[in-house]
Amino acid sequence: MEVIRVEDADLKIIEANRCRTFRAVHQPLTAQAIWEDIHKQQRHRVIVICNTVSQAQGLYRDLEELNRDCSIEITLLHSRFLPEHRAVKENYLKDIFAQNWQDNDYYNVCQVLISTQVIEAGINITCQVLHTQLSPMNSLLQRAGRCARFPGEVGEVFVYRKVEVNPENQDLAETDLFDWEENNPISKETESIVAVEEKKKESFLPYGKEICELTWQVLEAHTNSDCVNEHVNFRIEEEWINCVHYTEDLLTLERRENNQMEFENNFHTAIFRGDESKALDLIRKVDNRNIFTWTESSILDFDDEEIIDIQKLLPFSVPISTLCKAWRDFQESLGFGDDWIFKRIETPKKKAQTYSQPILSPITSRDFLISCYRIFVNPRFIYYDEHIGLKIGVDIRGNAFNSPPKQDRKISSQYCYRMDTYVAHLGSMWTCWRRDFRTSTLKNGESINVIYSAVQDEILPIGGKFIHTKVLPKLQANEAETLFEILVFLAIFTHDLGKLQLKWQQVMRGWQNIAHQKHEGQNPRDYLLAHTDYNPEKKEQKDDLKAYENKNRRPNHAVESAFLAKEILAKSLVPFLRQHTSNQEQIKYLCYTVMMAAGRHHSAWASGFKSSDVAKLQQIELCSGYEKAITDSWRHMIRFLPNTLPLSAPNLSKNIYKLSELDLEQFSDPNEVEFLQLYSLVVRALRLCDQRAVQLM
Repeated sequence: MEVIRVEDADLKIIEANRCRTFRAVHQPLTAQAIWEDIHKQQRHRVIVICNTVSQAQGLYRDLEELNRDCSIEITLLHSRFLPEHRAVKENYLKDIFAQNWQDNDYYNVCQVLISTQVIEAGINITCQVLHTQLSPMNSLLQRAGRCARFPGEVGEVFVYRKVEVNPENQDLAETDLFDWEENNPISKETESIVAVEEKKKESFLPYGKEICELTWQVLEAHTNSDCVNEHVNFRIEEEWINCVHYTEDLLTLERRENNQMEFENNFHTAIFRGDESKALDLIRKVDNRNIFTWTESSILDFDDEEIIDIQKLLPFSVPISTLCKAWRDFQESLGFGDDWIFKRIETPKKKAQTYSQPILSPITSRDFLISCYRIFVNPRFIYYDEHIGLKIGVDIRGNAFNSPPKQDRKISSQYCYRMDTYVAHLGSMWTCWRRDFRTSTLKNGESINVIYSAVQDEILPIGGKFIHTKVLPKLQANEAETLFEILVFLAIFTHDLGKLQLKWQQVMRGWQNIAHQKHEGQNPRDYLLAHTDYNPEKKEQKDDLKAYENKNRRPNHAVESAFLAKEILAKSLVPFLRQHTSNQEQIKYLCYTVMMAAGRHHSAWASGFKSSDVAKLQQIELCSGYEKAITDSWRHMIRFLPNTLPLSAPNLSKNIYKLSELDLEQFSDPNEVEFLQLYSLVVRALRLCDQRAVQLM
C-alpha cells in the first residue's frame, strides 16, 4: 500500500473556499452559553457535541428550560434511541442541516442539534457554529467536519474542557461519568470523601486524560496565536494530528510490546482451552453491556408456548461505567423497597439458546456485574421516550418500558438459506473474496442497499504483510501476499470437503426433497449440495425440519473436512511451499493454518479427532460423484489465480478413509504464536466469505 500526499493545489480545490476557525474556551459548556451565542450572533444552525449520552441529555434538558417561548427547535440524537426513532431523527437532520439549508422552509428558525460521537461520521450535515466538548484530536477533527462542511461556508468551532448543567439535571448528566476501573468498592467511612473528590475531578470519559490534555495544549496554543481567526486548513489539521497522536501511538506501541507475552498466553488459553476467565481478561476493556427489561408479569403470565426469546428482543448497549454507578447508588439507597436492580440473563444449560426461557440470576456484587454481558434491569429504574431516549439509575422513575422485539426481518438473502450446490457455493465464496457485490441489509429497522467490498481488500494486505514480517521475511512483499491468498484459496476449497460424505448428502438431499415438495423449494435433482432451502421464520417449515432431523441425524462435516484436507494440501500446497522454504516445520505449520481454518470454521473450540472419536466413527465414506465435484470446483476457482502460480490440481484418491487421530489444537508453544495469528487471519477471511456467499445468492 502506497501513501499518496495530496498536493497543495488539489487541496485548495477540495477545500473550496470554505472557512472554519477553532478556539479553545476555558469556561464550561452550558446551555446558557449556547443560548447567549445564538441570540448574540443570530445563529440559525447550531450543533453541540458531548462526550457521553448522559451529558447530552442533561444539556438538552437545560436548553429546553431556557426555550420556554419555543423560539428555537432542539433535537437530541445519541445511541440510546430505538432504531425507528433514531431513523426519523437522522432523516429530519439530513434535511434541516443540509447543504444550502438557507433554501428550506425552516430557515428563519434556529435549529439546534445536541448529540454525541454518533455524528462524527456517516451523517452528511453542516452548521454555522459547533460547540464541542474536548476529545482526542482525531475525534475532534471528525466532529469539526460537521461545521462549514460545504463549499463557500463559514463556521466556528468552540472547544470546551467540560460540560456543566444546572443542579436539577446534574444527576442525569453524571450518569455516564463514573470511572468504574478507579472506583472500586470502598468502606462507608470513605464514601463521602470519594464522593466529594469525584465532583472535583475533571472527566474526559470515555477518553483518556493524557490524550485530551495533549489536544488541549495544541488548541490553546492556536487560540493564543495571531492566526486564531484564520481558516484551519488540511495542512494545519495534519500537523495537529501528528503533534498529538504520534507520541500517543508510540506509547501505545511500547505498552503492547511490554505486554505481548502475557497477551499471547492469555489468547491461547482463552481461544484453545476455553478458559472464560482469560477471555474476560482479554476483553475487559470492552466498555458496553447489552441490557434488557420487561415487566415481571410478562414472564409469569406466559404459558409454555409463549416464552421470552432473548434473541428476538432489541437490547440497548450501555457503558459498564453507567451500570456500575447505578449499582453503587442502589447499594447506598436500599430504602426504596426493591431488593435488586440488575440480574444476569442466562440460558438454561443443555437447552437450545434460542427457544429456552431465560434464567435470571441476581447480581450480588460489582465484580459479578462487570463479568456479565447480558443484563436484565429492574423496570423500576429504567425510562424511555422518543425525545430524550433511554435513562437508567436509582433516581429514575420507570415508565413500564419493555425491550421491544427486533424489527421483522424480511430480507431473505440475509436470514434464510437457499439450496446451493457444492460447486456453486465454493464459487460464490471465491467471488466474495475477489470482488465487491451489492445486496440488501437492515439499518435502523429499514431495508437498505449496501455494497460489500471484496474480502481480499480488507484482509489481503494485512495477511501479506504479516507473512512478510513474521513468517517468511525472505519473501518479497508481493510474494508474501500471493502466499496468503493461496492459503485462503485452499481454506475455501477444503472447508466443506466433509459435506461430500455419503451420509451427509443422503440426509440433506432427503430434506431438500421435502422442501421442494411441501415448501416451494428447489428440486435437488442429482446435485451434490452445500446448503438446502430453509426459512426459520416459517413455523410449518421449521416444524417439518425438526421432525425430519429427529429421525435423520446429519453428520458433522468441519473436522472431517480438515482430515480430508491433508491429502489435498500434500498434493497442492506442499510442493508450492518447497519452492520458497526448506524448513519442514514451517511447511507443516502453514498446512495446519489451512486445516485448522477448515476444521474450525463453525466452532473455534473444535479439537480434532481423539482416540474415542476414531473408535466411534471409524471411517469417512464419500458419496458417488465426489471426484467430479472436487475437479469442477478447482477448475472454476483456479482460473482467477494468476497463471504463474504453479499449484497442482488435487483430488481425493479413495472413497473410504480410515480415521486416525487429528489434533487441531496446534501452536501452543509461544514460539509458534505467529502461526496462531496467521491462522486467525485465514479463518477470518474464510468466515467472511462463507457468510457473504449466502447473501450473494
